[in-house]
Amino acid sequence: MLQAVILPDMNSDYCFMKRLPSVLIFVLFVTTACSGVQDSSPPAMQEAAPAQIDAAADPVAVPVLEPTDPNVMYHVFTAEVLGADGDFSAAAAEYLEAALISDDPQIAERATRVAVSASEWQMVALASDRWATLEPTSLDARELAAGSRLREGDFVGAEYQLAKILELTASDRGRGWQLVIALLMPANDHVRANKVLDNLLADFDAASDVDALFARSRFAAQTGDLEESGRLVDLAIEQEPGRAEFLAWSGRLAVNQGNNELALSRYQQAWQADHGNLQVAMAYAELLKRNNDPAAGQAVLEQLPDTPEMRFARIVFALDAEDMESAEALYRGFSENRYRNTNEAAFQAAQSAELLGFPREAINWYKQVEGEESIRSVLRRAFLLAELGDVEEGRNLLANLRLQTDSNIKSQSYQAEAQILQNVGNIEAAVQVLNNGLETLPGDSGMRYMRGLLAVTLGQLELAEADFRVLIAAEPQNAAAINALGYTLADMTDRYEEAEELIFRAYRLQPTDASIIDSMGWIAYRQGRLEESEAYLRDAWELMRNAEIAAHLGEVLWARGKQDEARSIWGMGKEMDAGNDTLVKTLQRFGEQP
Repeated sequence: MLQAVILPDMNSDYCFMKRLPSVLIFVLFVTTACSGVQDSSPPAMQEAAPAQIDAAADPVAVPVLEPTDPNVMYHVFTAEVLGADGDFSAAAAEYLEAALISDDPQIAERATRVAVSASEWQMVALASDRWATLEPTSLDARELAAGSRLREGDFVGAEYQLAKILELTASDRGRGWQLVIALLMPANDHVRANKVLDNLLADFDAASDVDALFARSRFAAQTGDLEESGRLVDLAIEQEPGRAEFLAWSGRLAVNQGNNELALSRYQQAWQADHGNLQVAMAYAELLKRNNDPAAGQAVLEQLPDTPEMRFARIVFALDAEDMESAEALYRGFSENRYRNTNEAAFQAAQSAELLGFPREAINWYKQVEGEESIRSVLRRAFLLAELGDVEEGRNLLANLRLQTDSNIKSQSYQAEAQILQNVGNIEAAVQVLNNGLETLPGDSGMRYMRGLLAVTLGQLELAEADFRVLIAAEPQNAAAINALGYTLADMTDRYEEAEELIFRAYRLQPTDASIIDSMGWIAYRQGRLEESEAYLRDAWELMRNAEIAAHLGEVLWARGKQDEARSIWGMGKEMDAGNDTLVKTLQRFGEQP
């Protein structure tokens, strides 16, 4: 299955806000720290997140340095030239050489961060060690040193750095243990990570320390032992029954264990302990709504400070509870209140108007937005105008937006215009817009990927294949582009072996991506491996239910003699998106009603 291009800053925040409370309650795993893996923890539990090891980190976060030692200077300047050329690995090696012969902690820090950008974790470990040696009180240095060692499986070296973190945070035990647990959680070997934790608890005489108990509870949840996690947090609550963070965590565990009564009780206690905690209040309100008491949930949210963001969140909550009257009343409050941040108020009012189905009012609100959200507001205005039939006016807004020099803004405007044209069925014009954009920004991967997808829609295999291959050559790890090419070949040609090699390559890169799993099922179907195909497509359907996966799964089920189930799946697909081209064509081929 082709993965649709996701345009930055195009859509309302509604989907995010709508699912926010569920994330707050049900996602157990907390900060992943130096793993390079995206943090999945809810904001309520992200206390004192440690310095992140992020392969996409900006290597120029530390200013370019001008050392006076000629030898150090040579390595630094060489590194900067290599970095400017995009060769971060070579730049990291040069910076590491500079760090090892320099006594300047800034150079060691720079070496560490460039190594992070290059995903050269052994260099990160060496450079961060040097940084910590030169600046022993730097928590960032210690965290990066510990995280890189855990990533490389050096648990002994990591334990040393974690102990230093606990020493540096002796005046704030809670923060120290939170950092330690956040760094240990992503470790691949939980047995060894747990041994490190046991050693630290013994060394710091913290077996019964309340903050350590809480940290251990979170670690136990990460390893899947919810019963032990609950026992540990209960011990912490016994010592300090008024700590909202402990109570909220206990509530989340209770939800995951199906103990609804305890969950409500714990969240109520957490909220009563800290009425001003936004995340606890929203989680408690969501739990009340799930227990058929949305009015009580709204009452909880009413006690939070009336900010534009909070008003928008309350509108989302009301809509989710199908309380349109309350949602509209809250929305009208944007006009009645005088918020200090007028830009934020206008933006949140515009978002609310969109959710409530007032597009003209949303446009008027967006017009009032200035500052950092102004670009996003122009993009939304263009889409809304197009939806109201004023396609040319929307396109003119985007053309004016392109007068700005920022390449990212230009790219967004071209992609938005192409999306608008695609939405009204003018695919050829959409491709022409992207042609113009790529003449201006030939290296823009977003526009090229989008043009490739549109070329597939038009049946222009040569253009689609060329675009996807250019992307793959420039970004060999771009799983979306690799999958797109493989799926296109599987769907539009008989080059099945080549298609399968590409799709499997994408699958190795992102084995849990539903679109890629769908492609795995589709290429298996095209080659007659029906049982294997059905297994993959069922997995894809469980991960992401959409009309295209429904079309594919239904077709395979039909081919296996399961016509009733195929019709059922197709029916669900039609409920999701009756106009989906793949689904419509599939139903027509099998003589079913689109």
